[in-house]
Amino acid sequence: MDRDAQREMVGRIIDMHARHTTTLADATMEIPAANYASATRHALESSTVFRSQPVVACMSVDVREPGDVITLESGGIPVVVARGTDGDVHAYVNACRHRGTAVARDRGHVARSFSCPFHGWVYDIDDGHLVAQPRSCDGFDGLDPATLGLRPLVVAERHGLVVVRPSGDQPVDVDEWLCGLGAELDAREFSSLIPYHRASTTWACNWKLLLDTFLESYHVFALHRESLGPFYIGVASPFDAFGTHNRIVVPQSSVLDQADRPRDEWELLPYAVLQYYLAPNVIISNLYGYVLTWRFVADAVDRTTVELSMYTYESVESETRRKHFDERYEAARSVTSDEDFPESERIHRNLASGVVEHTNAGRNEPGIIHFHRMLDAQLAH
Repeated sequence: MDRDAQREMVGRIIDMHARHTTTLADATMEIPAANYASATRHALESSTVFRSQPVVACMSVDVREPGDVITLESGGIPVVVARGTDGDVHAYVNACRHRGTAVARDRGHVARSFSCPFHGWVYDIDDGHLVAQPRSCDGFDGLDPATLGLRPLVVAERHGLVVVRPSGDQPVDVDEWLCGLGAELDAREFSSLIPYHRASTTWACNWKLLLDTFLESYHVFALHRESLGPFYIGVASPFDAFGTHNRIVVPQSSVLDQADRPRDEWELLPYAVLQYYLAPNVIISNLYGYVLTWRFVADAVDRTTVELSMYTYESVESETRRKHFDERYEAARSVTSDEDFPESERIHRNLASGVVEHTNAGRNEPGIIHFHRMLDAQLAH
């Protein structure tokens, strides 16, 4: 989002606040409890959305240099993404063709190849072909080595994002997939980010409950009464949909102080969170001087791993700057882990009890309504 678009967004916030309103959906929505608590529904999401559809695997800067690798799971499929010696990104099923263990763990750096930690089979990083079967004593001479390379996955890179299709061979056109968001993401200069910190936590609830919380700011005044409530408006939150994706702006009260200034002086990011939801399971929160990404891994119908990463736009070397970004990271971590996510666990237990038939999303929660409508439409095909 460039400066002109940011000023337009500030104008929307000021206007909404003056009219005591926010972006409203066309209707309320009942969301069946089974959409969160049903194992059958979870299996359908895993096969239809997390396997067959494109997913954000990582930011480009997570695999900045040749040999950089990062691993993830989507719909239960183990994936490894690597920056090849050719400078391109490559993606493979993260499973050795010998006994099936992961050839890469978490994230790291290799030279030109993967070496399986179980029996040492070696695979080329650029095309996945089998390079060596050390000390095998001709034990696999009945198998054609050409058929034993890592299984390649469809992968594409654009706008500072690496996007993978975990299953299927249909190419990914990132710009088509983003439905008009590409130029905005380019303006955020994600390719210049520097990874700062990363951690993961696991929660006893459905992945959609955790994501729902990011798609509305209506809860801020109540759930975050002591933490964020004094600083954020909680309403006047512009929302826009882009295909299956969406954008929501969560303004601080201080954004309204600009109303009496000349319009060309208006700024958004010092006074708001500019947040993109990229389907199916990634949130990118843009703040002043840094970016947070949240990836929700649907481990089971009632278990979700949350991967939180922080990136800065500058090399953080001084103690003062480290303290600043450490505090910003801790603020994000504590608000979600101490307030948002435990609430989602409580909701899941109630929905799984069988006595709550559905939840109600209000017109003032258009992000939730859009998310569930799009997901339902994908599952119906």
